[in-house]
Amino acid sequence: MEERQVSRWARRRVASHLLAGTVNPRRARSAATAMYRALKSSAARLPRASLASIFPGIERTEVRVRYSPDQGGGSLADVITLAQAVKYLGCRRMFEIGTFRGHTTFHLALNAPPGSHVYTLDLPAAGVSAAKLALTDLELIQKSASGEWFHNTECQPRITQLFGDSAAFDYSAYQGKMDFVFIDGGHSYEYAMADSLTARSLLDSGGTVLWHDYPTYPGVWRCLEELSGAWPGRFAWVEGTALVVWKPDWIPDGNR
Repeated sequence: MEERQVSRWARRRVASHLLAGTVNPRRARSAATAMYRALKSSAARLPRASLASIFPGIERTEVRVRYSPDQGGGSLADVITLAQAVKYLGCRRMFEIGTFRGHTTFHLALNAPPGSHVYTLDLPAAGVSAAKLALTDLELIQKSASGEWFHNTECQPRITQLFGDSAAFDYSAYQGKMDFVFIDGGHSYEYAMADSLTARSLLDSGGTVLWHDYPTYPGVWRCLEELSGAWPGRFAWVEGTALVVWKPDWIPDGNR
């Protein structure tokens, strides 16, 4: 079969799918959702960058990954990227806002150097009604357990599990002491902004912040694009992921 015939077949299949969607509301919503997701990616304004251009030589960094279809909280590409970043940077003091099932927490601890420690903060389901700021995506909060991925594993001794509202938590014991902060907490604009300001206060000199879910959730999307015009250094959206990186001492290309 010639390639032109194959291409025509593909176009007909797409046209048939769209036509079916006009008479099937459920399929129409599915197609509209997929299109919206694709358009969000095109509309996002943070500059895209490969992980290797952000951290030269990181492609030679080997990491350990434990996969599960029920991992929760991000794609496999996101997890590998985070694991490579902490190993490449040699992070020893890490703070995560948003534990969920603990899949990311586990991999941060698994790939960091000996002597490192991860602090992870999560809002328990019982704390939803008392949350200080607006919450979205309650199905991700109202869960029966938090952090089960690292419980009873080799990594648990290097993880401190904290509970509380990230907008009201007392961070005084951690401020200025972290060399890596990962933000994957509330997706509303208010929580994304509050957690971002917190992350900056937690960093020591030369630290790194990574966010998850850009531009997946509108609140995270708007927050990061606003911060990119207000904070020093440079923001970059890691290609092939939902992750954004920021370093306060990161000088934009062309200004070195």
